[in-house]
Amino acid sequence: MNEAILQDLGLILLSATLVVLLARHAHVPSIVAYLLAGLVLGPGLGVIPVSESVDLISEAGIILLLFVVGLELSIEKIREVGRVALTVGGLQIAVTGLMLALILWGFGLSTSQTVFLAVGLTFSSTVVVVKLLDQLDALDSRHGRLAVGILLIQDLAVLVVLTFVAGLSGEAGLEPAAVLWGVARAFIGMGILLVSAALASRYVLPRLFYLAASSQEILLVGSLAWCFSVVLGSDLLGLSLELGGFIAGVSLAQLPHSHDLRRRVHPLMNFFVAVFFVSLGVHMELEAAASAWPLVSVLVLFTVIVKPSLVGWLLRARGERPRIALRVGITLGQTSEFSFILAALALSNGLIDDDLVSIAGAVGLVTMALSPFAIVSGNRIVEWIARIGALPLFCGGTAEGPTLDDEEAVLAGRPEGHVIVIGMNSLGRRIVQMLAQRGTATLAVDTDPGKLEGLPCRTLVGNAEYVSLLQEAGFWSANLIVSALRIEHVNRLLAYRARSAGVPSVIHAYDQASEMEIAEVGVTHLMNSRAAGVEKIIEELQKLGVFGA
Repeated sequence: MNEAILQDLGLILLSATLVVLLARHAHVPSIVAYLLAGLVLGPGLGVIPVSESVDLISEAGIILLLFVVGLELSIEKIREVGRVALTVGGLQIAVTGLMLALILWGFGLSTSQTVFLAVGLTFSSTVVVVKLLDQLDALDSRHGRLAVGILLIQDLAVLVVLTFVAGLSGEAGLEPAAVLWGVARAFIGMGILLVSAALASRYVLPRLFYLAASSQEILLVGSLAWCFSVVLGSDLLGLSLELGGFIAGVSLAQLPHSHDLRRRVHPLMNFFVAVFFVSLGVHMELEAAASAWPLVSVLVLFTVIVKPSLVGWLLRARGERPRIALRVGITLGQTSEFSFILAALALSNGLIDDDLVSIAGAVGLVTMALSPFAIVSGNRIVEWIARIGALPLFCGGTAEGPTLDDEEAVLAGRPEGHVIVIGMNSLGRRIVQMLAQRGTATLAVDTDPGKLEGLPCRTLVGNAEYVSLLQEAGFWSANLIVSALRIEHVNRLLAYRARSAGVPSVIHAYDQASEMEIAEVGVTHLMNSRAAGVEKIIEELQKLGVFGA
């Protein structure tokens, strides 16, 4: 069993790597490549049959994938998007579910099949959207924030749906008494788990993660330990393991420094996205889906055309600009990973059969494969629709007003024209204080939140090695990058990135060897704390004209 797991996991990762390398030359998004890899390994060549080891790998991938998804569900983010996302997200779920139910009833599906398939296909994929928006550096754009906000509302609804399904038992059938008792028991267990996670998030986790914040290894291991602790609690309460992973992520998302935690856990997302989507391709039953191709085709067209238009119309009704409204709709034009999880739970409870799982899988496969191309080309699609005068059809708006690029540029809100000081040791803190005294806009960065306390400027917790942190800090639009770190490889990396971005940099060289190595990478100015005091450093920077007096 252990050898089979290792063999299958190795094949999954090897195929994912090879296919992604090939897909990159064809400009095919990585998620599409992972799905193709799974189809080749499973239904295509039969190299990896659907087995217990593949199921175990897939379940572990789903648990940790939903843990990462849960990390995005913070109360702060929900407040940022406000009533617009709440109203549009709620209406989109209700209207989409009703329209899907009418379509499925029209194809002769039973009531239980209609309910589960309609609910499963209503939601959009948090994993696909967040990953692609992150790759496009569009998470902070207006359409990105609205899309993520609507997804967060959907995730809250999913929490209720998964709890409901977990309370249904296939052995008891659909007898009313058994259903009511099972659902009540599941919601009681969910209440216990949520209260426990909330109390831990409020009174226990902040202190623990504050102490661990300065160590990347402890923070990562600690977050995974918490994830599996909640998963174990979920199992003991008779809930699904996937639900436990999701709640663990949500509880960590409420911590004061959850932004830094997301950045550090972010590499896990790439790994488990690969595992999940390759294993998903392995599980696909193409014959069953092919026999129901008329229904699959209608559901695909509904997901990639009707649902984006519905979102666009709802956003326009809330006063959003036409191009932004339609762009959000295009971003949400796919089914969710939750549809596969919901289908698997319903199948295990005897509520649906394999054919319905295959239909849901086929719709998800096609829409998730098409969605990356639509999201990447979203700007061009919206502008083309506006040029041919079809904008009112898709979102009820006109082509008047600024272009999408103009709107995004105004609403992106990234800092610029500032000095970034990285590393709040005694040297870094002193530099920050002196810059602040001179009225220079300064951003202080450190991995330890305690070292940022009391500084007279904006602060950001995180590791400067991560591109996501540098994007949030406005690295590419800064006037100056200053590193007071005594970490040689990070200083070299910062010097290289600053040189590539054309941003002036001042790097701390604490001895002659590090001074020579950093100079080879290329740097605007080197400072040696042993040879010069901070006052002298500031004076030299002013003479160089890096910033004004």
